[in-house]
Amino acid sequence: MILRIELRRSIAPWAGLAILAVALGFLFLLTGPWWKVPAPWTAHATTTALWVRFLLQFLWPIVVGAGAIQGMRDSRSGMVELLTTTSRPSRHRAARLAGAVGGASALGFLLVFAVGAVEVLAHGGFFSAGFVPVLLVGLLGVVAGSWLGLAVGRLLPHPLTAPGLAVVTLVLTTLCWMALEPGIDSVLPARAGLLAPALAEPRGMMVTTPVSLDVGQAVWFLGLAATGFLVLAADSVRARLLGLLPVVAGVAIALPLFPATQADVLTIDTVAAEKVCDGPICLSRMHAGSLAALAAPGREALALLARLPGAPDRIEERIAAGQPDVPSARAADVVYLDFQRDDLAKADAATLRLAVLAGAGVPSCTGWSRAMFSDQAARMITAAYFTGELKLLPEYGGGWFKDKFGVAGQLWATFRALPPDVQLTRVAEARQVLLTCQGDPLEKLVPGGPR
Repeated sequence: MILRIELRRSIAPWAGLAILAVALGFLFLLTGPWWKVPAPWTAHATTTALWVRFLLQFLWPIVVGAGAIQGMRDSRSGMVELLTTTSRPSRHRAARLAGAVGGASALGFLLVFAVGAVEVLAHGGFFSAGFVPVLLVGLLGVVAGSWLGLAVGRLLPHPLTAPGLAVVTLVLTTLCWMALEPGIDSVLPARAGLLAPALAEPRGMMVTTPVSLDVGQAVWFLGLAATGFLVLAADSVRARLLGLLPVVAGVAIALPLFPATQADVLTIDTVAAEKVCDGPICLSRMHAGSLAALAAPGREALALLARLPGAPDRIEERIAAGQPDVPSARAADVVYLDFQRDDLAKADAATLRLAVLAGAGVPSCTGWSRAMFSDQAARMITAAYFTGELKLLPEYGGGWFKDKFGVAGQLWATFRALPPDVQLTRVAEARQVLLTCQGDPLEKLVPGGPR
């Protein structure tokens, strides 16, 4: 009953509603990266949780600001002296207020994830328990931010406190996010960036947070929440100073546990990435539904590649999320397929066979943001050598260098006019160039041809 009254007379329901409305507005009204490969938020429940954590960059300032507005209530209404004359301890009043505001904010955060979970189910995505620590740590961050705002609002009951605190929180959260995002110059080290609940964009659908990060952030946000509550409930300067001890202890314990570099903030989700094999063909558990479709064209492609010296003898899914400007991993005995970035999960047999044969079983030597025509054309021609037909590769939606398909056709015609033994030799040489990334594979296939 008391908590219900606190909910009705406080800003708590509006705080939760604001979190829900802003988050869903971002997710559904903007065509952001959360809808796109390689990490759509509808593909995996853990990816959904990571995107909701990413949105805390914008949601946490709302949480802290709402808490500050509510924290000023007693002082702004002139009830401080009246409340000190009552027999009920201040910590009881603080517990009701903190429970209402923190609980409503946490509920708004959970509802955002619940919407995402429904989207995962609706799109046939992958579910595992891996999302739980990601979500729970974010939940602790929301509650801690709410209680921090309450404490600051009570200490500084000024009309500018709430908007000022929200702006400062937004600036600090953005700086922390920049420290975690690859390719962005940051003034903070990665460890300091993890003091905010927001995480960088997930770069793949099979990543999650490491245990050390979850434990460190849980300790940090528990300390921050405890300090917020103790300062809110304190009725003396001494009590407020003692209330700072949990946050000091939290940061002292958490920082050594945090990953030292951006690359270690997210790690492979071992549940989603577990290998499921059918003979020489292995996919992740997340994409195990495509294993039956890949089995026949995959074996056929391996048989065709067997003509080459040192030919690969198995096919595996590439698990690690690729970086835009970093070439994919490669090996002479394995053909790696990227089901995260390439649209292979619903591909037909011919497309899957083409994906295996591209580059004679070897990926491009350039990251997808730096794709080069010579590299792509060489991989198209090597695939056509086995299939007898030149086609655009299914990578990245099949649209790379579509405007230069005519030039690729000329190169293919020139290559096709060569004697069969010369063709085989040149394909083997181009494959070696792609394996070592030393030289131009197209020059090996069609020396001096048009570019």
